[in-house]
Amino acid sequence: MRVRESRLRDLLRLLVWYPLRLVVERLPPRTGLRVLFGLGRLHRACSRGRRDRVLAAVSLLSPDMSPDARQRQVLEFFRTHYANQLGIFLFPHLTAETFGDLLEIDGRQHLDAALAAGRGVVLPIAHFGPTQLPLTALGLSGYPMLQIGYQNADGLTFIGKHVAYRLRLLYESRLPARIVPPGPGTRQAIAHLRAGGVVMTTADDGPGQPLFGRHADFDFPGGPLRAPLGPARLALSTGAALVPVFLVPGRSAPYRLEIDAALVPPEGADKDAAALALTRAFLDRHARAVAADPGWWHSLESHIFP
Repeated sequence: MRVRESRLRDLLRLLVWYPLRLVVERLPPRTGLRVLFGLGRLHRACSRGRRDRVLAAVSLLSPDMSPDARQRQVLEFFRTHYANQLGIFLFPHLTAETFGDLLEIDGRQHLDAALAAGRGVVLPIAHFGPTQLPLTALGLSGYPMLQIGYQNADGLTFIGKHVAYRLRLLYESRLPARIVPPGPGTRQAIAHLRAGGVVMTTADDGPGQPLFGRHADFDFPGGPLRAPLGPARLALSTGAALVPVFLVPGRSAPYRLEIDAALVPPEGADKDAAALALTRAFLDRHARAVAADPGWWHSLESHIFP
C-alpha cells in the first residue's frame, strides 16, 4: 500500500529524522523502543478511520479472538509500524552484549548445523515485526550476513529522498550485514552462499513493494496470498539449506527469533515443484504466527482489503 506524499508528511519526516532520531538513538535500546511504541499509540489515537479499518482486518483474519484481544492487535499494528520503520535508529548502536535487550534467539543450533554442511544458508523471514532486528542480531553474533532488501526512492518528494531515504541508507550501511537489491543482487547472494555465508530474504511481499521474480498463489487465512518463490529457488539452485526464521513475542525481551530446522524438499520433485512445496511449508508456519498476532503483519490491511 503506497502512502500518499504530502507537505504534512514531509514536515513529519523532518521532525522524525532530526530531533526524534537524535534523541532515540542516544537512549538505552528498550527505552528507545518504548518511544517508538509511543508514536504508534499516538498514531492509533489520531487515526480513527484507519484504526477501524485495521480492527475490521483483524476481525476477519482472526474471527475467534476476543474483542479485547482484537483491540490489542490494533495497537500492535501501529506499534509494529514504527518499530519496523524507525527501529533503524536503534540497530546500528546495538552490540553483541546489548541486542538481547530487544531480541532473544531460540534454535541457533539449527543454523549452526546447516552452516556446518558448508553450502551456506538461506533464511526466509516474513514482513512480520521489525524485520531488520534479526539481521542485526545475527550479524552481531558473528554470522556472515547478507540481506536481499528492497531500497528505492521512486515516488518520494525532495524531502523524502534527501532526508528520510538518504539517512536510512546511511544507517543501513552501519548494520553488521551487507544489503543487496533483488534482481541485480542475486549474483552477490549466490557468491555469498557458495562461500558459506547466510542470506536473509523476505518470503512474502511487503505492502506497496514491487514484485520481483517468480510468484505463486497460496491458500492463506483471509484469502489467497501471492508469495515469492525466490527464497526456495535460491536455496535449491545453490544447494544451500533453507532455514525458516520467525519473530514472535519474547519472554524477557520484546521479541524472540525462532530458528526452525532446515526445510527438506520433497524427494524426486523437480525444481519448480520443490520450490512450491518449500514455500508452502514456510507459509503454513507463517499463517499460524499471523493468526496469533495479526497486528505484527505489515500486509494485514493490503491482504484483507486489496
